[in-house]
Amino acid sequence: MSGATASSMTSAVSEWRVFLGPPYRKFQRIGGSGAVVAALAGDGLTIPLLLALGASPALATVIGVLPSAFSSAQLGVPWLLRRFDGNLRGVTLIILAIGETRGFTLGALTLAAWIGLIPNGLAILAIGAVMSLGGAATTIGGTNLLAWYGAILPDPERRFVAPRVMGMTLGLGSVLLLPVAVMVQLFLPELGVRIYAIVFLISGIAGVMEITVLRQLARPGRVQVARSAARAGDGPIAAPPSAHLQPFLRSITVAAFGAGFGPYLSIYSISVLHLPPSFAILLSAISSAASLVSATVVGGLLARGSASRTLRVSFLLRGSSMLLGLTAFPQNPLAGLIICVVAGMAAAGASAGTLSSNERLMRLTAGPDVIRAQGRFVAGSAAGITAGQMANAAILAILPLGYPAFAILFAVSGLTRYVTAARVEVSEAWSSSTRIYQDEDLRKP
Repeated sequence: MSGATASSMTSAVSEWRVFLGPPYRKFQRIGGSGAVVAALAGDGLTIPLLLALGASPALATVIGVLPSAFSSAQLGVPWLLRRFDGNLRGVTLIILAIGETRGFTLGALTLAAWIGLIPNGLAILAIGAVMSLGGAATTIGGTNLLAWYGAILPDPERRFVAPRVMGMTLGLGSVLLLPVAVMVQLFLPELGVRIYAIVFLISGIAGVMEITVLRQLARPGRVQVARSAARAGDGPIAAPPSAHLQPFLRSITVAAFGAGFGPYLSIYSISVLHLPPSFAILLSAISSAASLVSATVVGGLLARGSASRTLRVSFLLRGSSMLLGLTAFPQNPLAGLIICVVAGMAAAGASAGTLSSNERLMRLTAGPDVIRAQGRFVAGSAAGITAGQMANAAILAILPLGYPAFAILFAVSGLTRYVTAARVEVSEAWSSSTRIYQDEDLRKP
């Protein structure tokens, strides 16, 4: 390890120690409770459950994309804020209450399927509906939360706090998913899908705790979002967007297509490598651990350096992980180990990409216009992921289920990220910074 890298790691660890101190207890609780929900009511559990209930890999893939598709409703947040007099706090709390408590409904549906109250086919559709609404609400509410942080924290502190809260949410699930993987492996033969219901119940309780902590945050004030020029009428007209915003949003959409085209590693490991469901959950644990490490490093880097260059590195890392997946063919005795490495690399790149893309968006956007830009950002991501995963599902439905079909998914996903990395706009140097986000612009005078 070079001296510069060691120094960067030491600085990142020191900054995390500061964040874990008493002044940031509320933000720690938000990140921790959000991590429980993300880990125990996310794809790591629901995809193996859907397969256990009899869903095909193609159907499970389609259900997995629905939360991203519905998250395009982020475009309606400016309208909601105008409708409710800029009440960002109230809008965010209601949306997150829907998303973060979905574990209760998922648990009830799982138990209903287990006791035979509803057939497995209906349970699969109902779980898909809950994941669509709840997952989208979590994405939208979490995006609004970034604007909330910007309104209540000075910009240097926002740059310090926001990536670490997101890092905890992305990464802390590894602590939970490892024992959950062991628990599923041990008790699935005896308890059946009831074991999933227990885990979902825990996630619902964590969601209630998260909403309780969010209510204790300082109020962001009234956030007024101007209408766009084409629909302004007699109202105020929004400022023109940054010249760099549109190319950035295009790169995010293309990268999201690559992400959607990439296969679910849990489906591949169960359906092609014939590994147990507990291995699929283990992959999620590895992913969470890699996300936490990546967030630790990237969170410190973004406070001082280039978000655009970090984003490019994340594209390269994710593209390389998909191409490495091509070597995990069933005849390879190391296929399981390779998939674990792929999961770690992809998750580290995704964590870095999430943090750096959100930070770059904040730096490119002025004042309340960040709300509208966030809508376009999430909608573009949703469109890309939806198109990619629909193509993904079509390939799995048309071709025989096996390595060749997944090899196409790995290759296209990896090459798409490489193309995006080559075309994305970046700053001139690692130390350069785009416009500093002015948090006071968010507040109504």
